[in-house]
Amino acid sequence: MMHFFKLVFAVCLISVNLSTYCIAEGWKPVLESTTLVPGLVVAVDKGDQEIHLLVHKSPLRAEATFTCATGKKAGDKEVEGDLRTPEGVYFTKRKRTGLVNFELYGEMAFPLDFPNPVDRINGKTGYGIWIHGRGKQLVAMDTQGCVALENPDINFIDSRIEIGTPVVIGEDVAWSNATGVQGEESIVIKNLVHKWAADWSRRDSGFFDAYSSKLFAKTEGRSFQYFKKRKQKIFSNTAWVDVSVFNLRALPGPDYWVTWFDQYYRSGRLSSSTTKRLYWQKIDGKWKIVGREYGPASKSFSSEYLELKRKSILAFMDDWRSGWLTADIGAYSNMYDAKARQGNRRGLKLIKKHKQSVWEKRKPSVIKFNKVRLKEHPQGIEVAFRQSYSDISGYSDFGSKKLVLRPVNGGWRIVDEQWSSR
Repeated sequence: MMHFFKLVFAVCLISVNLSTYCIAEGWKPVLESTTLVPGLVVAVDKGDQEIHLLVHKSPLRAEATFTCATGKKAGDKEVEGDLRTPEGVYFTKRKRTGLVNFELYGEMAFPLDFPNPVDRINGKTGYGIWIHGRGKQLVAMDTQGCVALENPDINFIDSRIEIGTPVVIGEDVAWSNATGVQGEESIVIKNLVHKWAADWSRRDSGFFDAYSSKLFAKTEGRSFQYFKKRKQKIFSNTAWVDVSVFNLRALPGPDYWVTWFDQYYRSGRLSSSTTKRLYWQKIDGKWKIVGREYGPASKSFSSEYLELKRKSILAFMDDWRSGWLTADIGAYSNMYDAKARQGNRRGLKLIKKHKQSVWEKRKPSVIKFNKVRLKEHPQGIEVAFRQSYSDISGYSDFGSKKLVLRPVNGGWRIVDEQWSSR
């Protein structure tokens, strides 16, 4: 198997009194087994002209390795037509078969998302970077910038990857001798993603602080002010927003981190599942979002969303029951929206007045809930359950209750409460 020099030397002419030269190395990532590394990573080593299928099984290991061919010229891709293969973290966009030029592309191809947002920030141009087969003899460094493999090998890869599989391309790719830095950074990045989603749900100004306005505008092709005003308009026109993140993954690029996850967005009657990628760069010592990409979700995340919310809803119901059981009108009324409905009563003022009059005569003694079921509701989440109630006078009843809870600043408020003896 042919091996190539690990270092790529780029000669740069500098305008000074005498011509001098600078030497630039290609990107040499060492992938660490952080908790955010996905189960499968495709790694392209341009120096060795090899492609590895890395599986994350504590630690990362190569499940399979194949010979490949990359661009005819060494170095990172900069401009369209420079015959170089880009270096960084990319994702498969789709699968193409029945290609016209079998000799060049073989049986199938997987287009990559070059240029990604950070590439665009860096002024890189070009398109049509694929991982594809070869219908002729495979020769090292013999492509226009793509990554080519023999047809049997790309058929094997086809059996393992899916749309959205990450592809790490570097001059030298390794996955041992970890320093631990990526593990520490991945924790910071993970927390930032969850804070971004929480700030979005709260419609908090911190949501906008997560972005680099200058660089994000560059990758979006329009001003950050346009993005901000559009979001603020949505915030002002909606009673609530709830954004949840599932299956969060992340990998480091040459000067960035890319995070990707399944996003479940809810507001009013709108519920949507999508795959989102956020690109992060460190600006003045702080990680900021500089770009984003979207992809279709593999499924609806409605059931996962409801299961995610179950714990906080059950905790809310425990607090609500405690305020009710102790006849604490302050704690009890704080669980309701100002315009809440309880049976035929409308508004928190009437709800408080009714409860105070009941509790003056007979305070609760036993309140139990069981068979709690959740489902989405235009105002938030409907919680249905069986309720047992008794008070100190000996009165008791048993029936079905439904609460409609609206997300409010990371918590919940009751907007509707209905009881039935059935």
